[in-house]
Amino acid sequence: MTASQWSDRPPEYPLQCDHCHYPIPEEPREGNDGQYCSEACREAADDESTMPNPDAYKCVVTGVEPLDSVIPNGVPADSCLLVSGDEGTRRDELLTEFVWRALERGEPAVVVSYGDPPSATLERFFENGWNVLPALEDDRLRIVDCFTHRLADRERFLETRNRWQEFVGEAAGDAIVEVEEPSDGRAAATALHDALDDLEMTETGLVTIDSLDELRRVLQTQPVHNFVSDVRATVCRARYVPIVAGATTAGGPAFAEDEYLFDGVVDLRLTDRRGPETRLKQLSVRKLTGAQFLPQWISYEYEPTRGLFAFGSASDAKRAYDTGSGPSHEPPRSAERR
Repeated sequence: MTASQWSDRPPEYPLQCDHCHYPIPEEPREGNDGQYCSEACREAADDESTMPNPDAYKCVVTGVEPLDSVIPNGVPADSCLLVSGDEGTRRDELLTEFVWRALERGEPAVVVSYGDPPSATLERFFENGWNVLPALEDDRLRIVDCFTHRLADRERFLETRNRWQEFVGEAAGDAIVEVEEPSDGRAAATALHDALDDLEMTETGLVTIDSLDELRRVLQTQPVHNFVSDVRATVCRARYVPIVAGATTAGGPAFAEDEYLFDGVVDLRLTDRRGPETRLKQLSVRKLTGAQFLPQWISYEYEPTRGLFAFGSASDAKRAYDTGSGPSHEPPRSAERR
């Protein structure tokens, strides 16, 4: 429960600690410059180490419209989320949009890429109409490359890139962290931590892992378990930087045996056909520790520049899928870290 939620509690908890900003459940400890919930907070305040209000960094409004519609107060910043869905549910676009919305609100981001080379990872942003060149230049985006050194002929791959890929590769050169041993989970975790240190990512930004399926193929099952446990503890819990990892359901629950490792699970699905040529995409939050969420399926679609958007009624669906009409071009809701 955040400090703002506590402030709405009944009068028996009227005061907030002037150091930690959480409620004072008993008689306050009086200090030189305020009232405190404990001796530890009073002593810390005397040392001029007052904590920032937890609402400033402990909750993230993602900026992804359909997801925010079912998580009204945001995602806890110490969360490790699993986004799982069938092929065709725009899972990759969702992960890309998570990063773009963080950059859009001025926060840094790190992409751990097992499924694609850095040029393809960056191309997803451009395909969506989102220009990440300024973020690369301003040192707000890192790509942890766990793909390139898996290629049988890495040099040939680099030589056959077209002019645009060469340009993007050069522009992103300083932002790419190559992992020479991607089959070593510890090497990948170390590269991630180095990127977080370089970007000074504590209580800001987010991390995405593009494909747990690829990670599993490279590391085998048990090391994946270890890798997720490690980064959940050292990134989410220690730094208050959320991680969003993608996986395919492949006809069954994604990572069912390890779902307890994740603080939240977002399911994506394709519904039965509502017409001869249309299947609806829907998302739902199955679990999210420490946050309120609405237990319902939300229909959504995708549009370049706008990203994923939600719609509800049959008329909304018809407008979204009718040829040539498309959805209204309203800008996405602004996102912020509360």
